[in-house]
Order: sequence, then C-alpha cells, then structure tokens
Amino acid sequence: TLGLVYIIKQEVLSLDLDMELKRIEDSIDKYAIDFSTVNYLEMPIKLYYYELQDYQKLLHKLYMERASIKNYEEKKRFLDKYKKVYLSQKKMYQCILKNLKSGEAKILYPMELEKNIYEMLQERFQFDKTKYLDENLVTYMKAIVERKIHHSNQELFKLKNYPADYLNTFSTYIAPNSVFRYRSELVNYRDVMIAPTDTNSYSIFYNEKTLDSTKNALLNILSFLNGQPSFYCTENYDFNRKLADLYDQFDLLDMLRLRKKNFFDSKQKEPFYLELPILKQKNGYDMVCFEESKHEMIFELYHASLKQFESLPRCVFLYRVFEYGSMKHYQQLFKPSHYKPEDALNYYVKEVMEHRYIPLYYADLGTYLNREETRFIKKRKAKYINFTTKLKEEAKKIINEWSKHPYLKNKSIGTIIYSTGRNAAAHGGGGRSNARYDYSMNYKHINDVNILLELIARYVIESLNPQLTGIVERRTKYYIQSNSHKYFEEQKKD
Repeated sequence: TLGLVYIIKQEVLSLDLDMELKRIEDSIDKYAIDFSTVNYLEMPIKLYYYELQDYQKLLHKLYMERASIKNYEEKKRFLDKYKKVYLSQKKMYQCILKNLKSGEAKILYPMELEKNIYEMLQERFQFDKTKYLDENLVTYMKAIVERKIHHSNQELFKLKNYPADYLNTFSTYIAPNSVFRYRSELVNYRDVMIAPTDTNSYSIFYNEKTLDSTKNALLNILSFLNGQPSFYCTENYDFNRKLADLYDQFDLLDMLRLRKKNFFDSKQKEPFYLELPILKQKNGYDMVCFEESKHEMIFELYHASLKQFESLPRCVFLYRVFEYGSMKHYQQLFKPSHYKPEDALNYYVKEVMEHRYIPLYYADLGTYLNREETRFIKKRKAKYINFTTKLKEEAKKIINEWSKHPYLKNKSIGTIIYSTGRNAAAHGGGGRSNARYDYSMNYKHINDVNILLELIARYVIESLNPQLTGIVERRTKYYIQSNSHKYFEEQKKD
C-alpha cells in the first residue's frame, strides 16, 4: 500500500511538472524580448544577464526539493525532471533565436532613452557605429541566446553522461591552492566532481555510494597534471595551515634550481614559477572530463613524491613510481626471465629522451631583483618553457657529466640510478655509501638522479594512462593570453 501511494505521488509530481512547463512555454513571447520597463542604468545588466526567469525559478524549486532528500535512489528520480526542464528551456531559446535571425523578433526598450542607451551600450559592448541601435541589439542578443542554448546543452550532457553531478553534495575543501586554471570550470571523474565554492576555494562533491579511492584518484590525477601537491582539508585547522605553508614553499622547479653550481651561494631569486595547465574542455562546455584509469595507484605514488620537498626523500618516493611502472609496464612488455631493475632503468632512460610528454609549463619572467632589492634587472624576454623539455636538456648534461666522473663513468645509467635511488637513499647499511645531506656534493647528486627519475615517473604514468594524451593545451599563445603579469604584455601585443 505504501509503495502504491509513493508511485501515485510521483505521478502527480510528474504531471504537475508537465503542466508547469506547458504554462511557462505558453507564457513566453517568442517574438519580443521586452526591456521596455528597464531604466537607463539597468540596461547593460539586463542585456548581459537576460534569461527566461520562470525556468530559473522552477530549477531552484527542484534544487530545494532535491536538497531536502538524503536517499540516493530518491535523488535519482529527479534526473528526468531536470531533463524535462532543460529540454523545454532549450526549445524556447531556440524559437527566440530563430525569430531573431529571421527578423520576426523585436527587442523592446524605452524609446525616449534611445540616444542615451545607444551611447552607453556602444562603449560598453563595442557596438558597430555604422549600424542602428536595433541592429546592434539583435546581434548582441543572438549571442546571448546562443550562450543560453549552449548552457542548456551542457546540463543535458551532464544529465546523460555525468548524472552524479546532480546527485552529489558539497563535501571537503581542497588546499592549498587552486586545482585548475579557470574558475568557471568543473572537473569530473567517475562519480565525483571538483568545482569552485565560496570566494576562492574549491571542493569535492560526491554521494554516499562514492568510494574513497575515487575521490583520492581525482585529486591525484590533477596533482600529476598540475605538478603541485594538494590535499583535502581535515577538521584540524592548525594541521591544514602547517601543510599549506609547507607545500607553498617548494615546487618541482627546485630540481632545476639545484642544477646551478652556485645555487647555495646565490642571493638572486629565480624569475620563474610553475603554471597551472590549461585543461581541454569537453565539447566546449565548462567542464573537464577524465576517463577512468586502470592505474589509479600510480597517481597516488607520484602525488606522494610531490610532497617530498628535499632531494633525498623525494628520490625514495620517485623510485616507488618506477617500481610500479617496471612491474605494470616494463615487465608486461618484455616478460624477462631474470628481471633486473637496472635493465628497466636503462630502457626507460632511452625512452624518455624521445617521448613527447604532456606539457607542464613554467613562466620565465627573465627579470631579476638585484641584491639590494632596489631595482629589477631584465636579462631576457619573458617566455613559457615546457618543464619536461628542460628536464631532458639537464638529463643529457647529467649523463655527460657522469661519463667523465672518475667513479661513475664505468657504470651504466641504470646502475647509478638504482644504486642511489634504491640502495643509498632508501637503506642505511651502505656505510659511507649512504645518501647524506652534504648539500654541495651528495645532495646535488641525488637531485641529478631525481631529474632522471622524474622523467621516468612521468613516462610510465603517461604510458599506462594513454587516455590523458591531449588533455592539456600545448599552444603557449593561450597561456600568454591568460597571463596577467606585466612582463607578458609585449607578447600579447605581438
């Protein structure tokens, strides 16, 4: 009996929604966009934020109903309702757009303010001075309505392919920095998503059926692509602050800084910083969609290496990524009867030099602050450099240096990496051969090994996850366009 009552209730709700949508459709004037009651100062805002408000009210009502429900299965019943609303909304915007294009739809505004409105909008929206106000308004509103149709299509795409976005609820904040470049975006992976919340924060959204491993996998994948560590905030604010302060002080570029011979004596601050990648959106929508990975663990291992800011512990954690790769990739490819890690390392060293990596750019401003910190010294033009390309350049130099070293020249590259990354760094039984914190010698040698291990780690991650190929924008012109630093103004003018 209770089940029958519930079914009847659902049918009534569905019927009410259909009736409400018909009422909205019948109430919309498809041949006029009415701004006749809008005053002079409100006009730009009303134009830019134009929408069919009854649909927004209905969507808000649906949201409030859904938010009051805790059960996952009951929430799923709202998906068809949302779909009906967005299909109806899209249909009405398409009708209006069709009439705008055919000249049948008019845009109404206060005629007594025509001159003042035209002058204001001409400056605000860069109207064509050779055309009348009506023509400019139609051109502008066609673009606005097309944007509304695009938004409806995006929501319908999510409802079909990522319905969890309508079932998930806000959960945990992410620290310490932004996890993606454009604040309007959201990122999807399986049944979880990361989206902007509050003023400058980002959070993960999931439902009661989401696995913890899936939540962690999404953050680990983003951290790999971004080249920076992140973490989900805990309830302990003091611990969160300590972690955030720690991660903010170190980055991947320290591997390049340590290559400078006078690094520990230098008082000059390096003029470069790591950039967040531009992730390619799905179908032009404000969303990035990651395909499921069969090797989520390797992202977790690599993310752990990003959290090790000194050379010695970082070496140990990067070596773990190699070990996973050798087991899941190298040994699967060659199936050696007597596996030796040195052989796998030698193989990967050759492969990384030819591999075209997913790009990770850093901005070199080319401008230094002098020792007295009184003025800037410009040494070169600001530019973007691919981090892995620079690592390859350094790796070639390192291999050349080892070939001339009195002790290392008789050893293979794989043996050197294995001896340092596995034996000297991870173990303490080697006596004087143990890795030590003598910054000018042993410490910098471990950093050299890390450069090769970093390339190997990224290579095996990309080899095991080919679905990520093409997810990051390679063309630097888009990075320059979005860069607000004054040293890139010259390139924008070019």
